[in-house]
Amino acid sequence: MSLYPKIKDKLLGPGFYSRAYIPQFRLEGRSRNPDNEDALAMRIADPLWMLGRQWQFGEFRAEDNGSPVGVVGNYHKEKLGHYSLGGSTARQPVKSVPVEARVEAMAVGNKDLRSKVRIGQKFESMIRRAYNATDAPAMISAVRQKYPLQEPLKADERSLRFFKLMSGKVIDGGILLDAINAKQFAKGAFLELASLADHLKNWYRDLFLPPAADSAWKSHQLLHEFGLHKLANDQTDELTLSAPDYQNGHLDWYSFDKAQVGIDPAQQSKQTEPLMPVNVSFAAMPDNRLFSFEDSRINLTDLDVDTTDLLKLLLIDFSLVSGSDWYSIPLKMELGEACWINYLEVTDVFGVHTRIQNSQNVGVFLDENGLQTWDIFKIRDQNIGTYHPRDHFLFLAPATTFRMESRPLEELLFLRDEFANMVWAIERTVRNEMGTPTDGYDLHLELNGPFLKETEETTGNETMPHFRLAAPVPTNWIPYLPFHLNTSQTEIELRQAMMIRNEANTDPVDIPPLSVLAGEDIPAVREEAIPRAGVRVQITRQRVRWTDGKTYIWQGRKVLAGRGEGNSGLSFDQLLV
Repeated sequence: MSLYPKIKDKLLGPGFYSRAYIPQFRLEGRSRNPDNEDALAMRIADPLWMLGRQWQFGEFRAEDNGSPVGVVGNYHKEKLGHYSLGGSTARQPVKSVPVEARVEAMAVGNKDLRSKVRIGQKFESMIRRAYNATDAPAMISAVRQKYPLQEPLKADERSLRFFKLMSGKVIDGGILLDAINAKQFAKGAFLELASLADHLKNWYRDLFLPPAADSAWKSHQLLHEFGLHKLANDQTDELTLSAPDYQNGHLDWYSFDKAQVGIDPAQQSKQTEPLMPVNVSFAAMPDNRLFSFEDSRINLTDLDVDTTDLLKLLLIDFSLVSGSDWYSIPLKMELGEACWINYLEVTDVFGVHTRIQNSQNVGVFLDENGLQTWDIFKIRDQNIGTYHPRDHFLFLAPATTFRMESRPLEELLFLRDEFANMVWAIERTVRNEMGTPTDGYDLHLELNGPFLKETEETTGNETMPHFRLAAPVPTNWIPYLPFHLNTSQTEIELRQAMMIRNEANTDPVDIPPLSVLAGEDIPAVREEAIPRAGVRVQITRQRVRWTDGKTYIWQGRKVLAGRGEGNSGLSFDQLLV
């Protein structure tokens, strides 16, 4: 402890002041040992007193068991190395490609101007590298004349400016690639370019992961369907995990709803391994080190808890009272492996050995009905009403942990319009002729003009009332009309229709959609697939670096929740005055 004075000035009047010495005390630890050994030792003067206080507060009543110090686990692992898409019976090996990419990958078109120019410039650069400076320009000019850049039929102003800039200066790569795939390019004068054409085809194929032969996308239900399998063919010892309604996001164990287990892991298990238990940690838990401060990410004392907030009360109790009583046992698994834990033999600090066995008679078993049993990380068998040890297993999905994703290239919003009693698909984001994502309403407005102009018939200075068949609707709103499916009275399918431009002195003209989703991908959808909140369907591009160091890029669909109902303003048979 050190004592030092502090001088304080006190004003007595104009031009006069006095100084007063106010003692200030400051407590600070001071160690005369150069290595600070005594200062950091935190020696206890009376340990018997601390033991007495622990006895007073009942800490010796043995309410808790001893902490585990060692675990021996007996388990069985199986690798799911095959996949099938869309309910197909054909199975393919997973190999080194992420399952998400296999499931989500869709065809990438080369019809936009930017892709055509990129492919054409790539082929011209190949010709320049293969030929000398004298022959290359003549060869490039001949290919440009054979495959000139085609002007789009209906394009926005930005795309037209890009076309005028590149017209006559590059090969139309889209038409060129179609000719190469159809084996119609390397003929006549271009026969010597056959090897370069093959290189161009391989280069374009390697840009994006191509879609599989069987598609996992179910457009009428707005979801992906696939399965993972142990064997290449269906046999008695088969192990199959099914994901019937995978829509978007991160693939994990909860993406699988069904499991068909045809093996008995208890009879085949010979793998026994010592494991190390580790305390469960979470944010804002009390730190076990004396000189450490807890982080401020979660303030448990600031929670507003009512008497009915049982979940918050349980969270606080677990965090402050029982947080140090829970342990996790790390287990090493490979991607795509399923692991059955047959038993765990736990050794605590008192030397007591306890065996936790996966059995309905020995171990944790709450009820014979599986629906009334609380558990987690479980993919149940189809026979959910019975218990079997093979139902309890862990699965590490061969999925990506982090991926780069582009902004939506296209977005189609399905919503319900209760006023018009219809379902609409709104093209919120579409791609123009350059392939650039653009606001759907703005692009429709530029290409189709103002929607359904109102006309009035006048006689002199008076306005005559006129009849309007239907109210105007924005041209990026696409109607989906209900139809009974297969003569059923209960199953309804929503099929895509078209709004028409019906103006005075002109013939009715259909207004086609501009997006791939509405134009080609989703011609019809089941009625139960569109909830009251609506559904958003997007097309994005993903990029991921996999465990082998390779980079995979693919284009796929995502299905997200909508934002509620909407109102198109559609009404019929109106008399305008």
